[in-house]
Amino acid sequence: MSNITPAAQATKQTWAAITSTGVDTTGFKLVPTRRRKQKPAPGITTTQAPSAPSTPHARQRRLLIHTVEKGRRVGAANVPPTRIRDAINSVCETKFACAKYGRNDDLILTTMDDVSAEPALQFATTITKPLDDIGIYGFDLRLDIPTLNLVVNSVPLGDDDGKPRDWEINSEKWTELENELSAFNPHIRLTDKPKWIISVSTLRIEDKVKSSIIVAVEANDWVSKECNKPHPFLALYGTKCSFRKYVRKDSSTHCKRCLQFGHHAISCRSPSVCKLCGGQHQTRVHHCQELYCTAGKGKSCSHTVRRCPNCEETFHFAGDRHCPTRTRARSPTTAEKGKAPKRAHTPPP
Repeated sequence: MSNITPAAQATKQTWAAITSTGVDTTGFKLVPTRRRKQKPAPGITTTQAPSAPSTPHARQRRLLIHTVEKGRRVGAANVPPTRIRDAINSVCETKFACAKYGRNDDLILTTMDDVSAEPALQFATTITKPLDDIGIYGFDLRLDIPTLNLVVNSVPLGDDDGKPRDWEINSEKWTELENELSAFNPHIRLTDKPKWIISVSTLRIEDKVKSSIIVAVEANDWVSKECNKPHPFLALYGTKCSFRKYVRKDSSTHCKRCLQFGHHAISCRSPSVCKLCGGQHQTRVHHCQELYCTAGKGKSCSHTVRRCPNCEETFHFAGDRHCPTRTRARSPTTAEKGKAPKRAHTPPP
């Protein structure tokens, strides 16, 4: 480097020009140069192309006409869904293209591919009049928002004085229950009327003081975060009531705790049973009793004797598809697929 003249360094000559002067190049190393971003010439500005507008999600394009009264379909039998759609399009700026009935007898209206259905809620009062003219009443408008059912436990059946509340069909206590949930739990938003997990007549026969309710709420970030906590709760009637995510069950539901069928591990109170050896411990803490076995905790190895605690067989684990107990538990489910699910007691408005 010392052989390079100051004049050559000042003029920033190229490598070819420097080597042509006879300079010793043994101490140099060629490295790839990083291409620099060229700056625009003075007076010339570069602008990015405008990004294409985002297309609304399929749920954001749906508007639900939800019936307040359970078991009643939106509109009479002689009113086709397209007529209801045309009546709404006549007074609403947001135009709907498709109309069909959902599984809950709600009418689902879908907009075009690039239009959201949320602006249509501003015309809720305007939409009521044309629907009344064709005999559509007793409904409310809502967006197709993901919902989550929660089981709220230890809800008191009586008031502060211990007097039983009137939980009849036309009682105002149902409205009071909704107001309690909405007023003192601002993070949740109800999407349907709450209902007891068992019928009111059963509550009276068993003379219960507290019971559980099923609440349908919007599946927002707060609800999802709280469901992952060990002991979440809601404020109701001046007490803290624990809640959990509602999980459907049938005769084929396999419990991961006691390994029996018919319920979930979240509501199981039986002792834990190991799936691998059938011992009275959790599967995740199972370990081989052999001294030099390298299998980790909760892992099966060649020393594990397969034993099903349900059928007492020794050639498969619990819940295996060859287990006769599992086959008998799944048989009623196949026959009941066409039947409507049983619903708990729900009051009309």
